[in-house]
Formats: sequence, structure tokens, C-alpha cells
Amino acid sequence: MILTPSSYTYPNDASLMQTRQELQYPPAPSSHDEPEQVLSFAQYYWLLRTHWWKIALAVTVCTTLALFLSFRLTPIYESTARVAIDLKTPSSVIGEASVNGSTGSDADQVFNTELQLIQSDTVLRPVAEQFHLLDGMGTKKVQEEAETSDAPVSLANLTVTHPVNSFLINITYRSKDRRQAAAVANAVAHSYIQRGMEMRAHSSMEESAFMEQQMGELKKNMDDSASALAGYEKQLGLINPEEKTSILTARLLQLNSQYTDAQNDRVRKEVDFRALRSGSLAAIEVSPQAVALANMEESVHAAQEKMAAAKTVYGPNYPEYKRAANSLSEVTRQYNAMQAEIANRIQVEYQESGKREKMLHDSLMQAKAESDELNANSMQYQELKREAEANKTLYDELFRKVKEAGINGAFQGSAIRIADEARPQLRPVFPNKTMFTALAFLLSLGLSVITVIVASLLDTTLRDPEQARRAIGVDVLGILPQVRNFSALLQNYSSGSRSGLALQKPSSDWFATAEFYEEAIYTLLSTILISRRGNPLRSILFTSAAPGEGKSSCAAHMAIAHARQGLRTLLIDADLRRPFQQRYFGLGDHIGLADAIVSDKPLSELRQQVEGHDKLHVVTAGIAGGRAFDRVGKKVEEILMQARAEYDVVFIDAPPMLCFNEPVQLASVADGVLVVSHAGETNGREVAAVLATLRRLRANILGLVLNRVQQNMSSSYQPYQSYYRRIYSAKTA
Repeated sequence: MILTPSSYTYPNDASLMQTRQELQYPPAPSSHDEPEQVLSFAQYYWLLRTHWWKIALAVTVCTTLALFLSFRLTPIYESTARVAIDLKTPSSVIGEASVNGSTGSDADQVFNTELQLIQSDTVLRPVAEQFHLLDGMGTKKVQEEAETSDAPVSLANLTVTHPVNSFLINITYRSKDRRQAAAVANAVAHSYIQRGMEMRAHSSMEESAFMEQQMGELKKNMDDSASALAGYEKQLGLINPEEKTSILTARLLQLNSQYTDAQNDRVRKEVDFRALRSGSLAAIEVSPQAVALANMEESVHAAQEKMAAAKTVYGPNYPEYKRAANSLSEVTRQYNAMQAEIANRIQVEYQESGKREKMLHDSLMQAKAESDELNANSMQYQELKREAEANKTLYDELFRKVKEAGINGAFQGSAIRIADEARPQLRPVFPNKTMFTALAFLLSLGLSVITVIVASLLDTTLRDPEQARRAIGVDVLGILPQVRNFSALLQNYSSGSRSGLALQKPSSDWFATAEFYEEAIYTLLSTILISRRGNPLRSILFTSAAPGEGKSSCAAHMAIAHARQGLRTLLIDADLRRPFQQRYFGLGDHIGLADAIVSDKPLSELRQQVEGHDKLHVVTAGIAGGRAFDRVGKKVEEILMQARAEYDVVFIDAPPMLCFNEPVQLASVADGVLVVSHAGETNGREVAAVLATLRRLRANILGLVLNRVQQNMSSSYQPYQSYYRRIYSAKTA
């Protein structure tokens, strides 16, 4: 019967049993699950708590060093002179600049220009030479070259800024001497203002000189144009031809109107005349005498009617007839005479209208010729007059500008002024001991925390079950603590009894004691055998990724624990290259697995009894030679077939999987494979390679065992110590 952890003797305390359940590992994912790479907040907290002394040491060293350096560094003083620029103040006394200052739209351009001017060579060079600021450039030769060089001078400790939403410019200078810092800042401000006035005066002088030169030429041009205008007026014999031009224009308009009327009148009368000559009486009927002619015609008709009546009543010999005939003859004569008179009058009027039209046409042509001549003279006169007036206006304007430039050049405006002179400061701006120390503290703390976290993230070794599950996605069946001295454990094995959990007072690091190692071995053994109760394991292979990971000691203690439960146990040391079991149990090496491979001896001749353990037999490795390594798998398979009837479980100690060929042979014949890994040393990729090899062999992978675990490797190991203390307290109560 296989003993389980439930058969162990523990204090009868429900709270202690609940604490033991809390120590069980969470269910691990299957081998097909994808590994996770996520750390919880608790793990970050544990990392910081575990490495707090390293963080504290780094912070203390950095803070102390920063504080020491802050006292050792040379203090730097800073002084600031403030220059005010009033954009609305005119820069001149007279002229356009005296009325309109700069507007807000170009304020940024103005301040950017002034900032560049303050840092220009013309402003800084006099200050640098005055305070010998070029002395710090090195040797005397380098200094002389800098002073006489054409390269612009720049002061590294000078800062010129424009505060936002202000009309100020701050000129700041830093120096080791606090008085020099203030003096240099004030000197730069005064040099800037002086340079501005010199530039304005020089510009005004150049402008005046240029305009005076131009005035001589303008004066000559003005005199010449005035003389030409006067000579032309004398030539024309008039003062202003524009007045005569106006009179001629009015006369032309009048003549043109009269000539048009004469043409119209002549046309009408020509029509009447032509109608009269053609024999038509229409012209006579529309003449002014038409009314009188009509009356005369009525008289003719009346006489004709009387004549017709007399002719009818009387004969030619009657006096009434003769009076009617005489009256008709007289009226007819008068009518014909009036017609002839009207026709003659129409002809005369036509002739008179033609003469009048010709006379008006001649007058109009003469007036036009005179007007054209006068207009030509007027245009030349106007051109000479405009030229004379333009020369005089330009001369007067230039003369005014010269006067303004002279006055403005002597004017020192208040648009740019020193608002606040720099003063020596009592305290240095560098180093700021408080800020320097606080910054060193914060930076060192942050870098230390980041270093610890990054180092943990970059550490690909397997340290705890949870981290192994995330890294390679494999079940961790148990952990074995790192125990440097197994003497107490060997004494317990020799005495044949277990030490128990609460037999001794808890030590400062119970996690590293032989007692905890013994409990871990029994827990691991129970986990493996209980989980396989439906299909019990008859052979278990122990291997690792690399040498020195503790798989041999794990196999030895597992075999001892199994044998102490009263079960028949066989331990085979199949690591022929680095035998361990014969040295650990103090057995002879005269015969072993290597000899069995060569001489084909049965199991009964190979096994050796371990002193103090009746149920435990060991097959040592023996002395390997020849090609014994290639036939290890076959021989172990034969031994397993022989041991099935005599032993409950056979433990096989195999070489590392990634180094040699034997584990590959042995994994195919064993019922299960247990991979042992050195916690904190073995790389997860190596263990993953071992698992991949076993999967290709279709071996039964039982899981992973983390060996040589230390309590400070992970936060998941912290509850063991408190759990043991609670057991001890309950036992002694």
C-alpha cells in the first residue's frame, strides 16, 4: 500500500489544514497551452520587497554622492537685467514715426529682432573686452586670436528671453562671481541701448547726407523748369492759355449750332425751290403768303360764280355781264401776280440761306483752326507747368525730410529703456542642494526599481512554479529547497524515523533546512504516485537539461522515501559518465550496470542492499568502458522486466538529456519521466528543449521538479515559513 500525505501526523487544527491547502500550487495548464508572459502586481511587490536593501543601498549611495557633489561644486550666481520695450512710443519727434508706433500684430517680429540684436557681436564684443570674458578660452595665444578674430563673439553664460504676455526682455548672466554676474548683465543692457542709439544716429546721418546730395540736383531741375515755363508764356504773349481756350471753345459751340441751323434752313428752302421749279404749287401753298393767296383764290372763285350767273341771265351786251367779266379779269390778274411774287420770294430766300450757310462754315473752320493751335500750345504749357510744380514739391518735401532727419537723429526716444538693473544675488542658482538631492533620490529610486523589474523580466531561468508555467507551459510537481548540509537528514534516515514538521524550534530560514527538504521529497513522491493510482507507475526516470542540477540526489531521496514507506524499491544509477549513487550510499563499485552490459549478468548479481533500509536496493553505475554507453537502454529494459515481480517502483538516475544519448534510450523504456531543474540557474529554453525531445519520443512526461529553491526566489515561497511557525506554535501549545 502506498502511503499518502494524509497518513502523516500533523496537529489536529482546522486552521492549520486550511493553511496547508493555501500552499498548494494552482492548477497548471496542459502542455499544449500557450505560455504566458504576464507578471501580477503581487509579484512586482514581492520583487521590490525582496530587493529593498539593494534599492535602498543604491538610493543611499546616489543621494549621498549627490549631496557631496552639491557641496563640492563651485556655486554659480545669476543676475537678470530687464529691458522694457514700449511698442506704442514713437521713435522720432516729427514725421510719420512720431504718430504711429508698432502695432500688436508685429509684436512678435519686433521682440524676435531685438533678441537677435542683443546677442549680436556688436553688442557683446565691447562687454567681453571690458570684463575680459575671453580669458577663459585657454592659453594667451588662443585668447589673443579670439580678441582679434573676425568671428562673432558669443557668451555661453548669457541668456536672453522674452517673457510671455509682457513688453520686457530679460538679460540673464551666470558667473562664479555674483557681482560680475550683475555687472555683465547691466553692461549688456547698456551696450544694447547704446548700440541702438548709435545705429539710429548713423542711419539719420547717412539719410541726411544722401538727401542733401539729391537736393542739389533737384534745385537745378526746379530752376530750369521754372525758366522754361516763363519763356514759353512770354512766347505766347499770355499768362494762361487756358482762359483763351475756354472762350474759343464757347465760340466753337455757338458757330457749330448756328451752322447746323443754317444747314437745316437751307435744306428746307432748297426743297421748296426745287418743288417750285418742277411746277408744283406745293411750295407756294406752304409759304408764309399762302393765307393771302388762298383768300385771293376764293375771290377768283366768287368772281367766276358771278360771271357764270351773269352769263346765264344776261347776254354779253348787258352791263351786269360786263361788270362780272371785268371783276373776274381783275381778280385773276391779282391772283397770278401774287403767285409770281411768292415764287420769286422763295427763290430769293433759298439763295440767301445758301450764302448764310457758306459764311457760317467759313467762320467755323477758322475758329477750329485757331482752337487747335491754342490747344497744342496749352498742352506744352501744361507739361512745363506740371514739371515745374513737381520739381518744386519734391524739393520742398526733401528739404523737410532733411530737417526731420536731423532733428530725429538727435532725439533719444524712451521706447527702449532699462526697467530694472541687475543686482548681485545672495544665493547661487547652481547647485540647488535641495533639488539636486531630491532629484538624485527620485532618479536613483526609479532607476533601481526599473533595474530590479527589468532584471527579473530578462531573467529566463525557472524560479517558481507560476513563473515556469508562464515561461514554458509545464506542470511543476514539486519544489526541493537548497540544503547545504544533509547530515541531519542522513541521521534521520539511519535512525529509521522521520523528523516531523514541528519537532524543533523554527530556525531563521526553515525553508533551507533538511526537515523541509524531507517533507518536500515525501510531498513530491505522494503527488506522483497518487496521481497515477489508476495506472500505477513501475519505473520513473530522473533527468535534467544540464549537469549539476541535482537530479541524482533527488532520485536518491525519492527512493529512500519510497522504501521507508515499506515498499520494495530499486534505484538504478544509469549515469555511467558521472556516477553518484555508489558514492552517496557508500557502496562498492566492483560491480554495476556497466559490468552487466559487458558480461550480461542478472539483476540478482547487480543489486546492493543499502544499510539501514531493508526495502531499498541500488544498482550502481560501475566502471564503464568500450561501447557500454550505447547499450544502456537495452540493459535497463532487461532489468526492468526482471524487477517487475520483485519491486513496487524502480527509480532510474539518467544523464542530462541535452548532453548525452543514454537518456533518449532510457526515456523510451521508462513508464514516466521526471525532469529536474536547478531553480534560478537553468534557462527555460533548455528545459523546453528537453520537453520537446521527450514529446518527440512520446515519453510519459510526469512534470518538472524545481531543485535547490531558495526562499527569496519568488513570492510564492513566503507562506512556507509562516506556515511552519503556525505548526510549531500549535504543537507547543
